[in-house]
Amino acid sequence: MRAALLALLLGAFTLPAAATTEITDVLASGAHIRVAVPDGWRAGDTLLLYQHGFSMDHDDNPDLGPLRDLQLAQGYALAASGYAQSGWALFTAAQDNRDLIDYVSARFGAPGRLITMGGSMGGLISLKLAESPGFERTVGVYSLCAPAAGTRTWDGGFDLRLAYDAICEGVGGGELLDGSAPFDWAMNLDDIPASMGDLSGAREVQQTIARIHQCTGVALPGWLRTPPQRERLERLMQFGAFTNEDFLLYNLAYATFALGDLVRAPDKLGGRNPFSSDGVDYGSDLVNGRVPRIRADALAQFDFTRASSLNGRLPANARVVSIHTSGDELVRLAHQQRVRELYGARALSVPVQEGIGSHCGFNAAEISAGWERLRAWIAQPDATADAAALVDACSAAMAQGQAGPCRFAPALAVGDIDTTMRSRDSSASALADAASARISGSWYDPARSGEGVLIERFAPTRASVVWFTYAPAGEPPGLVWLGGVGEIDGNGIHVGQALRMRGARFGAGFDPDAVQREPWGTLDLAFDGFDVGNHAARAHLRYAGPAAFGSGERVLERLQAVGPDGSSRNPDRVDHPRDWQYSGTWFDPARSGEGWFLLQSGAPLERLTSIAWFSYDLDGSALWLTGAAFESGGRVAFDLYRTAGTRFGNDFDAGSVSTTAFGRLTLDFHGCDRATLQFAALDPRYGSFTRELVRLTRPDATAANCVAP
Repeated sequence: MRAALLALLLGAFTLPAAATTEITDVLASGAHIRVAVPDGWRAGDTLLLYQHGFSMDHDDNPDLGPLRDLQLAQGYALAASGYAQSGWALFTAAQDNRDLIDYVSARFGAPGRLITMGGSMGGLISLKLAESPGFERTVGVYSLCAPAAGTRTWDGGFDLRLAYDAICEGVGGGELLDGSAPFDWAMNLDDIPASMGDLSGAREVQQTIARIHQCTGVALPGWLRTPPQRERLERLMQFGAFTNEDFLLYNLAYATFALGDLVRAPDKLGGRNPFSSDGVDYGSDLVNGRVPRIRADALAQFDFTRASSLNGRLPANARVVSIHTSGDELVRLAHQQRVRELYGARALSVPVQEGIGSHCGFNAAEISAGWERLRAWIAQPDATADAAALVDACSAAMAQGQAGPCRFAPALAVGDIDTTMRSRDSSASALADAASARISGSWYDPARSGEGVLIERFAPTRASVVWFTYAPAGEPPGLVWLGGVGEIDGNGIHVGQALRMRGARFGAGFDPDAVQREPWGTLDLAFDGFDVGNHAARAHLRYAGPAAFGSGERVLERLQAVGPDGSSRNPDRVDHPRDWQYSGTWFDPARSGEGWFLLQSGAPLERLTSIAWFSYDLDGSALWLTGAAFESGGRVAFDLYRTAGTRFGNDFDAGSVSTTAFGRLTLDFHGCDRATLQFAALDPRYGSFTRELVRLTRPDATAANCVAP
């Protein structure tokens, strides 16, 4: 994908070469790097990170990009990593670049501001870096012909492979190589040659093209193709909206070799499937009737999305210039739709209108103009994105002798990504979109009744996760609660640092300074399946904790959701805003470190409210109490229960779980964000008391829905 970029601008600039220190090295990860630092560059100055495009070969000689000499002459230090991975390198690219920054810092001094730049896959990486932890100093991104739709790019490759198999079924010698079941559409690693480059002309690609030729006659002049070959070729061209047969072949190479590597390589998805054809309309009775209906592995889909898809979380001062060739049928111009949706006024997204389609076929003046426009915007980040200034910069570059012409076409429509990629079914689309995934509620494994997970999505991209469970073997028996705030990406939540809470005492002996918040590990939740109201109906929990807890996975079902009747909002009900209005996390500001999680669902006359009180025992161990009751008129009274009797992980025994009554709790709500709590324990050691609570968070579905009782 980078061949066009690598050939551009070599020798195109006439600025005198800057006196430069240039080094190459190999990092502990195996990534080869190249760094060039001009004389006069000092710690605190700007570093530009260049990202190369797709290559099936490991890059042991990374280059510094098509603007290398110009950027060095302008005083920027440049650095590039060949990545620890070949092929789709998004799984390690962020860490590879963190390692690169550390290397530059140790050798030359820590840089100040960062700029990222790249083309094709490298264009996506340049955007992804700016959204990632460790790159908060990014002030500019120069992204060329980026597959900005992320994982949707690969949906297109997956769909094309399935369509080819359907259309060419039964054509002797025309079938592409199958992989091992159950993913016969993904080539086995042993069948992928060790050296293939960018897939543009490797011998093995030509051998694959011979199979495609057998099915479609693509290598023959049109008049020599048989009628069945012409029909099959026309079906494939229409399916992929191709106008150029070379682009069809190029896409099929990715759908064969690169797709197999992505799914099967142990450093990528490791034999897990992130793709779904279930519910996809392929626009053809023949294809619809022949393609296998496949469901994605939810955790694989989540991992793929986190690595490969953009989320729009740029640093506040970062600005993006993104250009794209109009006739690109490998990475379609419609990918710019995603850039515009995510970054809005912080991005200048402009097509280059070309007569003959190309992938990244920019000329010297166009690439130079985009770079100079980004530099000017970085200098004045409050300025408005100005496509006219980009056109002017291109004309100025040509006046200085750089090759043109200037083909920027700001008014050209970029199109919709779904016009060239089959949209997924409405349920999957809703779940994959974090803005519409309704995930707040209580979740549990029916085979492990007695422990559970509470989720509250309190912002479009953030959710709190609390896991109520038990001490592992090797520790004194007791309860454990783990909690953290996670980032929502695609179909899941990643909690990068879950905390184990203990140390304080219940009731009058509570001291917030005694609360111990111990780093525990990571939690991931990925959702799939739906029930009434478009709620996610199943969650896959993956955890990695200390040695005593280990790592593992659970499949959870939702026990209770936020909303009327435990399903979804019902706009036909007059009182529907009240159905979930008290849901959320509540606490006593004087007692930080304990709290109450309320979950409300509507009922015909009253609202079912569940409560989980996360606190501490008299000896400083974790304690959690649960109850459920119906709220009416702003008051709800709970009988609270405490569970015990089992262990964490494989030692869990649902039959050993015991539930004992603990006490009585009443909540009186005052408006939407304050409540009075009255509690009386059955065991006199735990006492009785009254507290004034305030709301800490609310599920974002309830943000505009509160009616005072």
